[in-house]
Amino acid sequence: MTTRCPWAEKSPQLLIYHDLEWGVPVRDERQLFENLSLEIFQAGLAWHLILKYREALRGAFEQFEPDKLAQITPGQLQALHHDKRIIRNQQKIDAVIENARVLSSLHELGWTLSDALWQHVNGTPLDHHLKPAETLASDWFVAELAQTLRQLGFKRIGPKTCYSLLQASGIVNDHLADCYRHDEIAQTAS
Repeated sequence: MTTRCPWAEKSPQLLIYHDLEWGVPVRDERQLFENLSLEIFQAGLAWHLILKYREALRGAFEQFEPDKLAQITPGQLQALHHDKRIIRNQQKIDAVIENARVLSSLHELGWTLSDALWQHVNGTPLDHHLKPAETLASDWFVAELAQTLRQLGFKRIGPKTCYSLLQASGIVNDHLADCYRHDEIAQTAS
């Protein structure tokens, strides 16, 4: 029997996400922005709900291409607020658009989200080797990163959202040590 992180067993969507995506190191700027945006949408909601809406969110948000999203018009933004295919939380929608604008402006200065996130771990995924029922107080690790992103103008970025982004993007390998994906990911990251 294959051992997985217990949260992955809660639904077929979570199982697929766990086995194929969660914790796999991502350096692609667009994918990192998508991961950040999905983490913003997830706040206060179950992750399987985000996975259910992910394709609709991709379609509505220009495949999470930050430079395209940065050009969205006020009329297009209003349409997003009323789009029944997506999670219609106005503050979260506005935050994703504003974050795209901030990131697009920073791109013009040569700054990338990928560099900023990976720099936080000196370019190598951090592996906590967590045991079952073990949790990690992560606020200390990401407080400075969250503060830096907020100072740059990013919205709805707190330590929990930042840490979830790092986990989802494989910048931190928090698969449990006995999960079959832990060692697979650790080997591909080295």
